[in-house]
Amino acid sequence: MSNFVRKETSFRFLWCGQIFANLGDILYVVCLIKLIFDATGSVTYISLVPFFNTISALISGLLAPLIINKFKLTSILSYSQTGKTVLLLLLCFVGATMGEERLFWIYLLICLISFLDGWASPARNALIPSLVDESKLLKTNSLLSISDQLVQLIAWPIGSILLVLSGSINILWLAFILFLLSTVFMWQIKGGWKESPQGNEAHMDVLKEGWAIIWRSRLLRIISLMNILETFANGVWIAAILYVYVSEALNKGESWWGFINGSFFGGMLFGGLVIYRFSSLIERNLGKTIFYSTFILIVITFLFGTTSIPWFALFVSFLFGFPQMARDIAETTIIQNSAREHLLAKVYSARGTLIFAAFGLSSLVMGWITERFGVRVTFLVATIFFIASFIVAFINKSALFVEIKKNRG
Repeated sequence: MSNFVRKETSFRFLWCGQIFANLGDILYVVCLIKLIFDATGSVTYISLVPFFNTISALISGLLAPLIINKFKLTSILSYSQTGKTVLLLLLCFVGATMGEERLFWIYLLICLISFLDGWASPARNALIPSLVDESKLLKTNSLLSISDQLVQLIAWPIGSILLVLSGSINILWLAFILFLLSTVFMWQIKGGWKESPQGNEAHMDVLKEGWAIIWRSRLLRIISLMNILETFANGVWIAAILYVYVSEALNKGESWWGFINGSFFGGMLFGGLVIYRFSSLIERNLGKTIFYSTFILIVITFLFGTTSIPWFALFVSFLFGFPQMARDIAETTIIQNSAREHLLAKVYSARGTLIFAAFGLSSLVMGWITERFGVRVTFLVATIFFIASFIVAFINKSALFVEIKKNRG
C-alpha cells in the first residue's frame, strides 16, 4: 500500500512540475519574441528562435541515450530542469540589457535550454508507466494531454496580455519563478522501476539501442513510419502558413489567425476530455483508434484546405483536434507498453529525433510550396501525406488490430 501511495504522490509531483515547466516555456518564448523584435525589428531574427530550438532538440535527442544509459531517469529529469532554471536566470540578466550585441548570448542560452529539454522529454515520458497502474495508463495519458492543451489555451493569451501590462523583463522573471517551482516538484519524484542504468556498453551500441528496438518491433516500425508521414503533413499548421491561409484563402485579418489557433487547441482539449471519459473503450481498441483517426484527418485536412468560408474553417479546425488527440494518446499508450524504463526512454529519444528532423524538413518544404504554388496546394500536399499514412495503416491492419491486443493480453 505504501508503495502505491508513493507512486501516486510521485506522479502528482511529475504532473505539477510539468504544468509549471510548460507555463514557463510559453512565457519565456513570448518574452523572447518581443525582446528580439524590439532590439532588431527583424522577423528573420525572430524565426531563428524555433529554428535553434529544433536543431538543439534534434542534437540532444541523438545524444540522449548516452545520458539515459548512465543515470536514473528521475535524476535526468531533476538535473535537466535545474539546468534549465539556471540558464533562464542568466537569460533574465542578459535580457535586462537587451540589444543587438546581446543576440549571440540570447541564442546560445536558447540552444542550451532546448538541449536540456531534449533529455528531459524522453525521461519524463518513460517514467509515467512506472508511476501509474497499467490499467490507468491511457486515462493518465489523457489527463496529461488535457493539461497540456489547457496550458496552451491559457498561457498564450495571458502571456500576451501580461506582456503589455508588465513588460518583457517582468514576465521573463515570472517564467523563471515557474521554472523554479517546477524544479522543486521534479526533485520530489521518487520510484520508477528498480533496474539500474548500464554504463559499460560501447557508445555506438548505446546510441543505436532505441533505433534497434523500433526496427525489431513491427508495431513500432508502423507507428514510426506513420509518424514521419503525418509530421510532414502537419507542417501546414505552422504559424507562417496559417497566416497566409487566413489572408489568402479566407480573406480575413490577423484576428482570425488567432481564432483558428484557439479553435484547434480547443478541439484538442475537448478530444482529451472525451477520451478521458471513455478511456476503457479506447484502451480496448488502440489500433482501431489510430486507424480511423488517420482516415478522419484526411477528410478534415482536405475540407480545411479547400474551403473559403471562415466560420466553416473555424469549425473544421476545432474538429481536427479531436482525431489528432485520440491518435496521439493511443499511440503514446502503445509505445509506453513496448519496453521497460531505460529502454523506453531510448525509444522516445529515437522517436523524438525522427519527428524533429521530419518537422524541420517539412517546415521548409511546405513553406516553399506555399510561396511557389499557393497555400491551397500546400494543404492538398498535406492531405496526400495523410493518405499515405492511412495506406500504411491499411496494409498493416493485422498488426494494428490483432498484435496490439495480443501484446496487451
